[in-house]
Amino acid sequence: MRNKVSFGFMISLIASSLVMAETFELGKIEVSESKEASSTSTTTVIDTKLMQDHESTTIVEALNLLPGVNIQNGGGRNEQMIMLRGFDVKHAPLFIDGIPISVPYDGYVDFNRFTTYDLSQIELSKGLTSVLLGANTFAGAINMITKKPTKSFEGEVGLGVYSGNGKDGYITAGANQGSFYGIVTLSGTQKDSYPLSDDFPSGIKYEDGGSRNNSASKDNKINLKVGYTPNSTDEYSFNYIKQHATKGVPVFSGLIDGSVIQDNTNGKAGGTVHFWKWDYWDKESFYFLSKTDFDTWYIKTRLFYDKFENKLDMYRDSTYTTLASTSTPYDDNTKGASVETGIRLFEADTLKFAVHHKVDTHKELSTPVVEMQDKISSFGAEYKKAVSSATTLTVGASYDWEKAQKAPNSYYGTTGVSFTENAASNAGGTTITSYTTQQNFALGEASSFNPMVKFETKMDDTLSLYGGVSKKSRIPSIKDRYSYKLGNYIPNPDLQEESIVNYEVGGVKSFDNLILRTAIFYAKIEDFIQNAYVPIWYNKGTSHTQQQQLQNIGEVTQKGFELEASFMATDNLSFDASYTRLEMTNETDSSVKITNVPKHKLLLSSNYAFTKNFSWMTSFEYDSESYSSYVLSNSDVYYSSGSASLWGTKLVYKPTKALALEVGVKNLFDQNYYITYGYPEAGRVFYSNVKYTF
Repeated sequence: MRNKVSFGFMISLIASSLVMAETFELGKIEVSESKEASSTSTTTVIDTKLMQDHESTTIVEALNLLPGVNIQNGGGRNEQMIMLRGFDVKHAPLFIDGIPISVPYDGYVDFNRFTTYDLSQIELSKGLTSVLLGANTFAGAINMITKKPTKSFEGEVGLGVYSGNGKDGYITAGANQGSFYGIVTLSGTQKDSYPLSDDFPSGIKYEDGGSRNNSASKDNKINLKVGYTPNSTDEYSFNYIKQHATKGVPVFSGLIDGSVIQDNTNGKAGGTVHFWKWDYWDKESFYFLSKTDFDTWYIKTRLFYDKFENKLDMYRDSTYTTLASTSTPYDDNTKGASVETGIRLFEADTLKFAVHHKVDTHKELSTPVVEMQDKISSFGAEYKKAVSSATTLTVGASYDWEKAQKAPNSYYGTTGVSFTENAASNAGGTTITSYTTQQNFALGEASSFNPMVKFETKMDDTLSLYGGVSKKSRIPSIKDRYSYKLGNYIPNPDLQEESIVNYEVGGVKSFDNLILRTAIFYAKIEDFIQNAYVPIWYNKGTSHTQQQQLQNIGEVTQKGFELEASFMATDNLSFDASYTRLEMTNETDSSVKITNVPKHKLLLSSNYAFTKNFSWMTSFEYDSESYSSYVLSNSDVYYSSGSASLWGTKLVYKPTKALALEVGVKNLFDQNYYITYGYPEAGRVFYSNVKYTF
């Protein structure tokens, strides 16, 4: 269902066209050619207006506006991501203008570091995702589309302040001179902390309430684009993005069995309680995009080099003065290319092909330097047949393959560390020497074939339906295969890809002032990667930890549905609502819970325009409980996050078309809530903004 999410407030959507409204077509990942048969899609688009209305300054906040999406809080690393119908970003990769930007080492990326000031749209593809997008689109794909100027000179400036001594600002300036265009966005945001709810309990170790300890952060970004459009169909652009961040990692602040577990004040780097700070978290992207049209066929190319550097400092205690271990900077990069070509057949049919290839390199700047490398490729073909003027049938398939190129053993030659089998070393365990004597791991590889079929029809001007089946896969990351995870896991070079078969039907029905959308889905997942305890112990001094290993042992089922409604009650009052019901079941072992997945999510919002210059927005979000897992006495325990009911409100005054003044509140009733147990979220947050377009 390709749609503008906030249909209801139509007038405000028209107003949003004042700010760089032309879509950057080169940046899209799912594009319908103008001569293709009319069809719907399972891609949803979030536009600039919706992001600004809901004060979505990061892509986490923007994506959370959609059904099927919930926030995932990687509390131990202070990283926020999303879960897409129960699957994390490793299963639904993040792109910017079609360029993959997930971290090469583990496939994750901190969504909170990506602000929305330089974006025109966010595309979210769920379930029946195109086979042309490349590898690892197991659950879908997320694509940030950057802005493109439409006028000879235009721009926008914004300044804001918010609770926690937070401040942000951005300026976008662009020019379109016909054949040539250019645009630059500079942005920055920083805060000293975020406020906890007044209901946060007392007596919690390492957190006394008020301002969240060690939650400061700072982000700066520049986004530069220049482009050439020699005619109405062809386009070429060069893009450069650099961002720099520093951030603290708030300490685990919960109780498990009545006490804080695995306190690492003895200098142990792992455990549940971390005294960590990111000294720097930097990304830099260079990419070239092009499209050349030859009347009946076209060719699109993407060439990219994406660099990620970071350093995580691990301290001994809450004074953050003495390091528990020497910090190891990471220097990762991804370089690659993709080519897509398509031919139009019989006026409405299309046949498309896509080839993707990238090399992921992970480098730990330790002594000696540890460098790991993967090559990942994908070939896809898709045929869209116009069965009639209102009905299309899409069939396609992709073949993905991966081969590790470098995999050195980071424990090679290490002294003071040993591994034993069947028991800890002090309990008579049998010594295993291979983990300290082998210099390189076996080079793992994986491949998969992924077919898809989708049927779409427009019954009349008010009703569209679709349905389909697809198989997708997710290739394990370098970290999945080869990481010891601070002495808690042993590597598994033979780890294979996960696979999912998606079944989905849905539709859109419109009335005079109402639009209803629905999607019903079921999926079966095989070879799901899960952790399992193995009879191997990691021994360091007096510390003895039973090891876990990632294995292809899981069989999981996913089922649920999504409902959306947009209602325009009057010319100046609109309502939007969505509800998600999602069940994830571990068929292999019911005692192993699927974590971070609430069963219910409800979103409500309204927008009322008192006058053409003054409007009021309200929003409500309900998330049912989800579970987080922790290790206690060498076994997994689960704790509930509890449910959350969050209200927000915002007033916008526009004294002129170009100037907007905003004030608002998030978490209006100051609820103490958790996404991940032990990591409390922000209480009541006040904010105000000034925005000016020119």
